[in-house]
Amino acid sequence: MELAVAAIGKVFAGLGLSAAGAAGAGAAGAATAAGGAAMGSGALAAMQGFSTVLKVLGTIGAGAAAARESNDMADQTMLQEKQEQLAGEQRKTSMSRELSRVLGNNEVAYAAAGIDLTQGVAAENAANAKTRAANEISIDQQDTEFRRSLYRMRAQGLRDKAKSQKGGALLSALGDVAGYGISLAQMG
Repeated sequence: MELAVAAIGKVFAGLGLSAAGAAGAGAAGAATAAGGAAMGSGALAAMQGFSTVLKVLGTIGAGAAAARESNDMADQTMLQEKQEQLAGEQRKTSMSRELSRVLGNNEVAYAAAGIDLTQGVAAENAANAKTRAANEISIDQQDTEFRRSLYRMRAQGLRDKAKSQKGGALLSALGDVAGYGISLAQMG
């Protein structure tokens, strides 16, 4: 039992918790000098210390895992943003092709009817079709950019959440260590 208490004291000292290490080593010395009562108190302090270390490690590990998950979700969101950009370009290309097809069909129909393509109704219809297509492309591009902005904002929010999760885990771990220190001081 004395060896276990001394070993735990050395672990605390190695972790930089010198007060805990000194308490563990002191508890081991007190256990040897004072007998069974002091040994029970030292063993209790050592077990509480070991429990605190496990709790601290678990808290930090859970915070790191949650932060990794948030960062992974942010990365996925940025991939969605890139996919939205590509989809917008595909829609723009599709609209441009459709415009070319409509204009070509109109030109063929007007030419077959013997209508001059450079003026009058044919030229006016072609200009109107180009204007409508340009407006539709512009609206779609604005919608695409808006959706991309939402993806970027969501990704930034997830990255901020990851930072908060890390910080919260560290603060919680520090609280556990402080609670252990208070517990040792109360045991006296």
